[in-house]
Amino acid sequence: MAITNTRLDSTNPTTVFDAVGQQAITVMYLCNTTSTTCTANVFVINSDDSTSSADTNMVYSSLEITANDTYVISTEKIILDDNDLIEVEANIADCLTITVSSISV
Repeated sequence: MAITNTRLDSTNPTTVFDAVGQQAITVMYLCNTTSTTCTANVFVINSDDSTSSADTNMVYSSLEITANDTYVISTEKIILDDNDLIEVEANIADCLTITVSSISV
């Protein structure tokens, strides 16, 4: 099992996970470490897709994460192939830390 942590230091879409081989995402945490509500968009991008961070890849849209709270995505497991990506963008820089837990399948 592997864990990656990424601080979103801008409002641009940021890669928070890049699959190596076939991997399953077991859980994702979107942690707001500020005293302000942030919104996030989450994208799952196939390595063959040239439309990075487009509406066609969005799995969560305008997800509100209140001050000092964490949103947990754990209901469904996402299976990614080699070089598939998960990107997250926030409306405020330095608001969210994203933790992704994965396992090779």
